[in-house]
Formats: sequence, C-alpha cells, structure tokens
Amino acid sequence: MKAVDYFYFVRDIPYKIPTSLKEADHCCSGKHEILFNLLKSSGLEVRYRVCVFLWSSFKLPSILEKISYEKDSTHTYLEVKIKDKWETLDATWDIGLKKVFPINSWGGKSGTRIAVKPVEIFSPAKSTQIVKNQTKRVIEKDLKLNGKFYKAFNKWLDIIRKK
Repeated sequence: MKAVDYFYFVRDIPYKIPTSLKEADHCCSGKHEILFNLLKSSGLEVRYRVCVFLWSSFKLPSILEKISYEKDSTHTYLEVKIKDKWETLDATWDIGLKKVFPINSWGGKSGTRIAVKPVEIFSPAKSTQIVKNQTKRVIEKDLKLNGKFYKAFNKWLDIIRKK
C-alpha cells in the first residue's frame, strides 16, 4: 500500500470516541496512532501534533449541548514531511460524516486542513509529550467528566451515517 492509501484506509474507519478502556480508540488520537505507524513503516517522516479546540465550534444538536461536558478538548493529528516541509495530515472524520463535517482528501503532495478549528496548537515536542502521557488514569478522568457527552456524540454520528 502507498501512503495515500493508508490515509484513506484510516480516514474511513468510522470515527468513534471510546467510552471505556475496553473499546477500540477510533477517535482522532487512535486513528492517528494507526496512521502514524503505517506511514512510519513505509519510510515517511511523521510526527504528532496536538491542538485545543472548542466543541462549540461545531453545529451540535441541542440535545448534545444540554449534556454536561468540558467545553474545550484536545485534538490529535499528524504532520508528514513532504519535500523537506512539514505538512498537516488529518484523517479524523470518516466519509460517512460528509453531511456534517468537512472530510479531508489527500493526494500525497501537500497537506490537509486540521479537522477542528484550533484555539491553540502545541509545539511538536509538547504534542508528542501529550500523546505519550495518555495514561489509563488520564483517560478515566476524561471519561468521568465527559463520558455521557461522548456516548451521545457517538450516537449522533451513527444517525448521521445512516441518513
């Protein structure tokens, strides 16, 4: 497989935030871990990037907005080196969500847009540190604060895919 094929393979894994430690991670961090490893194995230079975004930057249904959750969140994506320049590569939203989110395409010669509207972008070093520090304790704390919202968000995404 070529790097571009890896991108589309990962992009079209249905996005889903895990709501327990037993579930597969198919949100931005899990999908980009898969893509990171695939691109690395094909010989490309790749690194993690993390930014902060606000959930309010999306047009969420009112039922989601009524659920208690942290208003900001982190988002993981990648940068890949193309012709000695670091380019953004974000495979977050799957093609089934095209009615609600902008879906990235990638031809391998330049970058993509970031799938969220960042309010802060961390340096490559800080981004790697954040990704590496996603411990069980950090995830459990996040699920306590946001788990109900994540479950409802995932359910909403499933409804969108069926329309």
